[in-house]
Amino acid sequence: MDINVIVAVVEGIISLAVGALTFFLRRTITELDKCREDIAKVKEDYITKEDFFREQADTRRKLDRIMDILLEIRGGK
Repeated sequence: MDINVIVAVVEGIISLAVGALTFFLRRTITELDKCREDIAKVKEDYITKEDFFREQADTRRKLDRIMDILLEIRGGK
């Protein structure tokens, strides 16, 4: 075989390898960026356990006030 043919084949193989590597690397980076965006969104929407219990207590107090008002109205009639 001629040396030019061998060089052309080797260059072709290297080009395919670099192209495949680039494709997979770009896909991996894109997936990583998407995961980072998802994590940031979860952090924005996250509520702590203490905040949850505080909100539940506040809701319970409001419901108790409503029940007291309803009982007063019912008792007054």
